[in-house]
Amino acid sequence: MKKIFKKYLHSILSPAEFDRFSDFVKLRRNDKTIFGMMEQEWTYFNSDQTAEKANPTLLEKIKQKILSDETQKMGRMLKLYSVGLRVAAILIIGLIITSIWFFQNPRSKVTAEMLQTVEIPYGARTSMTMPDGSQVWLNSGSTIKFANDFTKRREVELEGEAYFDVVKSKVPFNIHTRYGNIKVLGTAFNVDAYPGEGFSTTLERGVIEFSDRHDEKEILKPGEQVKIVNDRVIKQSVDTEVFTSWRQGRLIFKREPFPKMMKQLERWYNVKIEFSDSDFTGLWFSGTIEGESINEVMDMVCKSAPVNYEYDSRTRIIQIK
Repeated sequence: MKKIFKKYLHSILSPAEFDRFSDFVKLRRNDKTIFGMMEQEWTYFNSDQTAEKANPTLLEKIKQKILSDETQKMGRMLKLYSVGLRVAAILIIGLIITSIWFFQNPRSKVTAEMLQTVEIPYGARTSMTMPDGSQVWLNSGSTIKFANDFTKRREVELEGEAYFDVVKSKVPFNIHTRYGNIKVLGTAFNVDAYPGEGFSTTLERGVIEFSDRHDEKEILKPGEQVKIVNDRVIKQSVDTEVFTSWRQGRLIFKREPFPKMMKQLERWYNVKIEFSDSDFTGLWFSGTIEGESINEVMDMVCKSAPVNYEYDSRTRIIQIK
C-alpha cells in the first residue's frame, strides 16, 4: 500500500489502483497506517519545516471526499486516471495548518454551441468513454469538446494531448486541432497538439488520414507518425511506445531536447520550471520516468548534466542553473 500511496501523491494511479486506494482509506482499521504514510510524505515535501502528526479530522475529510466523488453523477462514463495533490504547511502562531487538495477532476459543461467540454488540469490525467463507446485518454492540461448528439455527429475538438481508441461506425470520426484535422476509420492513435508546441499524431492500430491547414494530406499506417516542422508535414516510422506510454503513468524520453522535456515535466507534476534557453542549447536526455517525485527526477537530471536546481514547494517553482 505504501507504493500505491506514493503513486497517488504523484498523480500516476491507474483506475484499478485508485479503487484499491479508496477502499483502503475508507476502512477505519487502516487509520494508523494511513497516518504514518501521511506523516512520512509531509516530512518529505516540507523538509524545511517541522512536521506535525497527521490528525484524524483531516483523514475523515479525505474519506468524505472519496465517498462524495464516488457518488457524483457526471452524465457520462468518466474514469479517474490519476489525481493531483498539493500539500502546503504554513506556520501560524505556533501551529501548522496543512491544506490538501486531493482531487483535480475534469470539469464538464455545456456551451452555447451545445458542446460538451472536458478540461484536465496540470498534474492529472483522465480516461473517458465517449457516447459511441470510443475510449479517450486525456493528458495533463488538455481540453476536448464534442457535440451533444455525438452518436450522430462524431466531431471532436482537441487542444492538448489525447489517445483515442475509436469504435467502427458508419458515422465518420473526425478530430479537429489548430494544426489540422484527422479522419478516423476505426483505430487507436495518439494526438499531441498543445498550443505553441508543435503537432504530432502517432498511429498504433488501423488507418488515419491527416490534413493540415493547407489541405496537405497524409495516410498513416501502424507504427507511423506525422508531425509538423516549420509548417511542413513530415511522416516517419517511430517507436509508438515513446508517444503513448503516458497512459500507463510513464514518460519515455529518447534524445529529448532539454526545453521540451522540461515542458512535459511542468504538466506532469503541475510545477513551473524556470531556466534560460540559451544555457541549454544542444542538451538532450534519454530515460524513463515512472513513479518518481519531481525532486527525484531533478536529482537525476543534475547527475547526468552540469546543472543544479532549487525547488520552492510552496510556490511549486523550480529554478534551474
